[in-house]
Amino acid sequence: MARTLSSMSDGELARRRILDAAHAVFAARGYRAATLDAIARRSELSRAGVLHHFPNKQAILTALLDERDVDLAMETDAAADSVATLIAGVRARLSRILEGRDLILLAHALASEAVDPEHPAHDWLVNRSRRLRAALTVAFETSIANGELKPDADPRMLAALLLAVIEGLETQWLADPGEVDVEAGVALFDELLQGRIAARP
Repeated sequence: MARTLSSMSDGELARRRILDAAHAVFAARGYRAATLDAIARRSELSRAGVLHHFPNKQAILTALLDERDVDLAMETDAAADSVATLIAGVRARLSRILEGRDLILLAHALASEAVDPEHPAHDWLVNRSRRLRAALTVAFETSIANGELKPDADPRMLAALLLAVIEGLETQWLADPGEVDVEAGVALFDELLQGRIAARP
């Protein structure tokens, strides 16, 4: 259950103010042009106050992106039941997630840069991808065990494919939103999945 402002500690409230301020500053200026001073001013904290909670600007961005992953809830849905539950949950939330285009753009920009092993966010990117694939793998394994998918289906590859579908569609949508429908693409992947590897009665 989400924490209400009245139930948060002073430290949690400060972090919330910083993240909300950073989201607004990143949206207005872009990540590179955004500064810690601008984030501090918008959050009504000092620069030192911001740095007390986050060591640098990148840590603020990755915290925002981690929150986006929680909102998408792929890990939660994957653990709950099966691939059917997972994809249904993702589809139910996609329209709201896509309203935050600026954050999706930041996520993809950071991911593109962080594939370089020397990038300071590389470990974050690798750990995030592994965590999401692991959660999705559990969902596919559950569906195979339940007889919903063919027993010879590869759950790890299917997990990687589903993550690639979601993130690849997002990338194309960012570049050409009038031509690419992320929600329709995920729905089609679900149909293809069920048609090709669903267990036959």
